[in-house]
Amino acid sequence: MRRAVPFLAGITTVLLLAGCAPVKGMSNPDRQAIADQVTEYGRLWDLKDADGVSRLFTEDGVMEWHLAGAQQQPPLAKGRAAIAQYSRQAHEVRLAGRQSRHHFSGLVFHELSETEALTEHVFMVTHVIPGEPPVLVASGLYRINWQKTGEAWLMTHRKLHVDR
Repeated sequence: MRRAVPFLAGITTVLLLAGCAPVKGMSNPDRQAIADQVTEYGRLWDLKDADGVSRLFTEDGVMEWHLAGAQQQPPLAKGRAAIAQYSRQAHEVRLAGRQSRHHFSGLVFHELSETEALTEHVFMVTHVIPGEPPVLVASGLYRINWQKTGEAWLMTHRKLHVDR
């Protein structure tokens, strides 16, 4: 039996983790480019495009996952190749026979300079198994450090805080 994750748990995570005031009044192309990369991450993950997901990170980028109430865990993957490998395994094993859908909201910029940024946004993930209704399987907060490399904004450290 699958258990739904309470929606309000995500809101609680945001309030607990958002320890700094958001940057206001920014309406520049860099802000939009980062917002587009956030959207692209969810789209590529849901398409099960492991290589595409890994290309959104710097060569030494880190994916990290924390479960609420659990002890600190080491990064899931460090470096583009490891991120692609982790993503591919998740798509082929954990997500076999089901379609994931990432739902993002509340993108906040805590820092934004010409070359670096720090963002947070709330997420919910639903899974669909053919013939069954969508089920909420996770919620929480993404906290992402970004670096501008040439014309693209790439993730240097993506920390996922999952509600329980």
